[in-house]
Amino acid sequence: MNPVIWTSKDIIAAVIATGLVAAAFRELIELAKVSWRKQSEVQYLCVSAAVALEAFALECRELKEMMEAAYHQRGAVGSISVPSPPKLPPDCNWRLIDITLMNELLSFENMVRKAQIDADFAAHFEGNTWAHASEVAALMEKA
Repeated sequence: MNPVIWTSKDIIAAVIATGLVAAAFRELIELAKVSWRKQSEVQYLCVSAAVALEAFALECRELKEMMEAAYHQRGAVGSISVPSPPKLPPDCNWRLIDITLMNELLSFENMVRKAQIDADFAAHFEGNTWAHASEVAALMEKA
């Protein structure tokens, strides 16, 4: 049996090496936690946005069908407005998603407002009674 005698230099090196390994392991665990939280937040953001857009699209479809039904029943076009834009979750970190998708989602509210303005203009100045229905149908497809 060969007893190994540890010198103070060996002991200090072993303590430092153990500390470095423990710190590296702790950092890996923290990185995994942050990555999991980020992935979870992205999933929440995507599902919340999808649900809001789906509800908006359903409302658009309902309005379009009501207008078409009114036309078939009475032979006249009813008056509708473009529905208000969907409320996207404000508590999300939008920087986690692709910049192109973020632009599309965040500018959708402006697109809805523009559709209302365009439809009002076409209905009032051009006499296009189907302007609102066509804008609603276009927004429904976009949503």
